[in-house]
Amino acid sequence: MTNFKTLAALMMTALMAAGTASAADGKFGADRHAAMGLTCETCHGPDKANPATPDIKTCTQCHNTKDLVEKTKDVKPTNPHVSPHYQDQLDCTNCHYMHGETENFCDQCHQFGFKVP
Repeated sequence: MTNFKTLAALMMTALMAAGTASAADGKFGADRHAAMGLTCETCHGPDKANPATPDIKTCTQCHNTKDLVEKTKDVKPTNPHVSPHYQDQLDCTNCHYMHGETENFCDQCHQFGFKVP
């Protein structure tokens, strides 16, 4: 019985570690945020049962929109972080999914072909 409990405890530990690693593995934001020591609560708030969905206000608490617009000003054919439709106020999560594959939101109507990290 002791061996079973030990094996079960080891398996649970491995599963929990794998889940934690996969949540921060290979994603645009989640891996970078986790590597910097940020927790889920940083972006999703303290209520684990009902985590908040981050919006541009959440992102701009740490990421300066004006700096990002300046950094990407030479991207062709147009700066992806400022547009005639949204100026610099498009929610970051329209392109950058922290826990999934990113998407080029502009390409729904345009053929800019931006590579979204």
